[in-house]
Amino acid sequence: MIEVLIDIAVISLVITGVFSAFSGAYQSVKASKSKITAVSIANEKMEIIRNLPYDDVGTTENTYPPGLIPSDQEIQRNNINFTVHTVINYVDDPSDGTINTSPQDTYPYDYKKVEVRVRRENAGVDLAILTTNIAAKAAETATNTGILYLCVVDALSQPVAQATLNITNDDLSPALSLEFETDDNGCVMVPLLPPDSHNNYHLVVTKDGYSTAATYPHTAQNPNLEHQDIDITEQEVTPKTMIIDKISSLTIQARDLSGNPVPNLEINLKDDYEIYFNPTTYRYDQNTTLDAGGQTVLSDMSYGNYSISVLTGGYYLSSSNPYTPFFLAPDSISTMTIYVTTSASAPRISGVSPVSGKSTDSISIIIYGENFDNSVAVKLIDPDTGTEIVASDVNVHAGNEIYAVVDLTSGNLGFWDILVTNPGGEFARKVDGFEITE
Repeated sequence: MIEVLIDIAVISLVITGVFSAFSGAYQSVKASKSKITAVSIANEKMEIIRNLPYDDVGTTENTYPPGLIPSDQEIQRNNINFTVHTVINYVDDPSDGTINTSPQDTYPYDYKKVEVRVRRENAGVDLAILTTNIAAKAAETATNTGILYLCVVDALSQPVAQATLNITNDDLSPALSLEFETDDNGCVMVPLLPPDSHNNYHLVVTKDGYSTAATYPHTAQNPNLEHQDIDITEQEVTPKTMIIDKISSLTIQARDLSGNPVPNLEINLKDDYEIYFNPTTYRYDQNTTLDAGGQTVLSDMSYGNYSISVLTGGYYLSSSNPYTPFFLAPDSISTMTIYVTTSASAPRISGVSPVSGKSTDSISIIIYGENFDNSVAVKLIDPDTGTEIVASDVNVHAGNEIYAVVDLTSGNLGFWDILVTNPGGEFARKVDGFEITE
């Protein structure tokens, strides 16, 4: 009997151990199953949230931001009851300042942080915790608005700080009129702009001592997309770069072929910045009458390429110094001298190629212009000494191009005038038209 009792005790201990091991393994498998299921539920929940429109990412139970996601939800999966708790909050990211910093972040709702917690029903331990940040397509602006990101640069693409940006849109109700200033990098970001898809946002950039840049109304006569008024698209950033630079002064003087002033001459000056076509419209296109001394001074001029034409009847542009069209550099004081003739048939010089040559060379040049006779004579004249270099192998093409060879080996270094003379004696003289270099 004693041996039987001992055998029973041993067998009982073995059975108890096996049962305990089996029970532990079962609980472990059950816990692992719960954990895997909880992670799966959390991932599903997060994917649902990620696929929502940004404005709907929020919870339903009197929380902010409001949205479509229940704060707490009961889910049964694999015969197990789970509780899913979701928390969504706005984040004030310190990278652009916060509401408590100086300068203050005036729109502290940079993006949303989502946290999903899953646990078994009535349990006190979370089986899965997932977090993520969700940003709108265009951060720092409300969902039903867009952003303008404008940068202002000069002619060399360097930033222009503290430039003033004016934004208007008369098509909105109420009409919009805003003013901003670029930062040290020449840029400004403007959030919370109502969307507009009809090019009604008009931009004007100014700064004291600088030229003005603007966009222009979008019409059938304005195909130039670089300069038209802009759109603002909901939840998108509209980038724009505009160019201004320091203003310049331009003196224009008129001389006859003997070098005497031509008083009261009416001229037209225009740049090549085209803003409309049909009819073509330029940013600067002005008629000006020179004074009794044959000149005028134009201030507050924008940099750019300008051309001059003579409007007074009976006068014709013979040549100019510098050649026209000419480049007016930013922050400059420049002089343009035009030489006019009263003869409609006299030769006229508009350009030369190349504009310089080495003193050791004999080179071919092309003179561009009008009214060139087939027997025209071409000379280079040193304005200081009167020394002449007579061109050889002179040929005229179509009356507007002269091909010639000039021997520069005997010429002094510096600028020389170009003299073109027709057989009847009529001539055109381009002052400083060619340079002899080392």
